[in-house]
Amino acid sequence: MPKHERKIQMDFYVYVDTVVLTVNPDREIAPKDRLEVLVMRRPDASSNRWALPGGAVKEGEPLEDTALRKVHEETGISLRHKDLHQVGAYGDPGRDSRWRAFSIAYLALLPHPGEIAPIKHSVEARFMPYRQLQASRVLEFDHHRIIADARARAFSMLEDTPIAVSFCQPKFTMSDLRMVYEAFLQDEVDAANFRRKVELTKNFVQPLGVMSSDQPTPGRPPMLYRAGRAKEITPPIRFRSSPRKD
Repeated sequence: MPKHERKIQMDFYVYVDTVVLTVNPDREIAPKDRLEVLVMRRPDASSNRWALPGGAVKEGEPLEDTALRKVHEETGISLRHKDLHQVGAYGDPGRDSRWRAFSIAYLALLPHPGEIAPIKHSVEARFMPYRQLQASRVLEFDHHRIIADARARAFSMLEDTPIAVSFCQPKFTMSDLRMVYEAFLQDEVDAANFRRKVELTKNFVQPLGVMSSDQPTPGRPPMLYRAGRAKEITPPIRFRSSPRKD
């Protein structure tokens, strides 16, 4: 080794954090408040501090295996490898006051969450509204930034794939589908424009030829639809404003 070269020893830890998103099915809740994030509270955290499920990568453990293991341990929810989508890497020097820490973040969209029952390393876990978490800043570390990036990643999936219909009932109205997009966009979507975009796609949704019997307001009952056969949305459903990373 040349004299001018020195071996630099750095102490750091590698973590995996997972953003699990779902949409609350309660139609009485405003669409902006229906997007929810799975969070947990560590035993040493104060009562109003929450974090994403996650933890250190074990020696020889693949990153996705760490994500699945920590979500299950800290919330009791079981995910599959195919549920995971990588969001990014986070390693700002001040993100953890204890030591230098790098985190690989994953996204999982979970239309129908199972029972939450933490097994270890967590005293409580629950789904909380995305907007509430971002407004109150009760998340530890830089997890508010991670969930904002994950929401943007999720919305791009809604634009290009039919994943949105999985958050609806098997038979749904155009309004039901639009509210899923509004939940992830965190903004209102023009109903007529949205219908036009959906009707231009190929095999995204399939009209059933019957009207919904659940009519909350006076007027003509809405048409019912079901998921189509498409694996990708063609043409993609684009919106002028993409999700803000707030």
